[in-house]
Amino acid sequence: MELIVGTYGRNLWLLNLDAATFDVRGTSLFEAENTSYLALSPDKRYLFAVSESGERSGMYSFELHSGDRPLPRGRIVRRSEVRPVAPDPCHVLYVPGYFNSCGDPDNGVLLTADYSGGSISVYPVQEGRIAPASQIVRFEGSGPVPERQTASHIHHLVLHGNLLMAVDLGADCIHVLRLFDGAVRPLCDGRLERTPRLERLFDIPAPAGSGPRHLVLNAEATHAYVLTELSNEILVFAMPDFTAPDDRPTLLQQLAVGDASFPEQAGGDLQLSPDGRHLYASLRNGGDGLVIARVEADGMIRRIGYQRTGNHVRDFFFLQEDLLMIFCKNSRCIQVYRRNIVSGALRLVREIKIGDVFGEPVHGVIYSV
Repeated sequence: MELIVGTYGRNLWLLNLDAATFDVRGTSLFEAENTSYLALSPDKRYLFAVSESGERSGMYSFELHSGDRPLPRGRIVRRSEVRPVAPDPCHVLYVPGYFNSCGDPDNGVLLTADYSGGSISVYPVQEGRIAPASQIVRFEGSGPVPERQTASHIHHLVLHGNLLMAVDLGADCIHVLRLFDGAVRPLCDGRLERTPRLERLFDIPAPAGSGPRHLVLNAEATHAYVLTELSNEILVFAMPDFTAPDDRPTLLQQLAVGDASFPEQAGGDLQLSPDGRHLYASLRNGGDGLVIARVEADGMIRRIGYQRTGNHVRDFFFLQEDLLMIFCKNSRCIQVYRRNIVSGALRLVREIKIGDVFGEPVHGVIYSV
């Protein structure tokens, strides 16, 4: 198993793991600054990464080469770099199928959530190369927590059909936009070249001072779950099908998940199990770990457990239905947990320690299994 790990630091790295035991077989380092979030093209030919570096922020693309195609320059080869960009991009989505050229269906568009920029940026991608932003949508908002909410802070993006939901920690809302084709023309092979452009539609309000951070949809898209960073809650929204112009999500539940004995505690990441039975939310900055909630038949949730983890889990994901990989920034380790698919309980099966030279692990993607 090959895992590409993004870090706060000077390196992106490729980690070769035994697929059964998660023992480390080898590592390779690639110079890239503060790659706090990664995205792969569907065929895993290209890797895209943000460089979350304040006013010096940027975007990278890399070409990936499998183990049977060694190159003198290595397995991960930098394809392009765009810098500077809107400050602190912290999340990136790759949407294939846009800006197509004949014979290269991988061309597409990158969408970034720019935290300090309070914006969403749209980057055309052609043959793995990132072009300068074709559109930047800036938001202006604030909330009642002055030290954190003096301006909009876009933290997470979720694509739902042709709708893009952008989670705004600073303005206590989720912005809903349409990603549409502003210009369409036929190509020589019958496909269409489409120019994506974001159009603002409406906002979904969150409770004042909650600071929404991450959003996930269930498989049927009937419910949205939002983890807040400031109030440490999980918000449950009933989702409409958006067939009527005035369709809007409805807030159904606010579940408090924080521990008052840790006043600096803050929400991190949120993930649904692949079977949709359990919802997991990370808490950081004191009593760090994962909240475990059961998803009821009506979409509401009930807290059923808590698993202590390494410190400061910014991101985690499911390797498969019963395996969870989490990135512990401050503990400088990656932990693998086995999930009981009936109870939702987690059991630590492997901890991979990381030396200072690698940077602080904050995100990862599986390149090969």
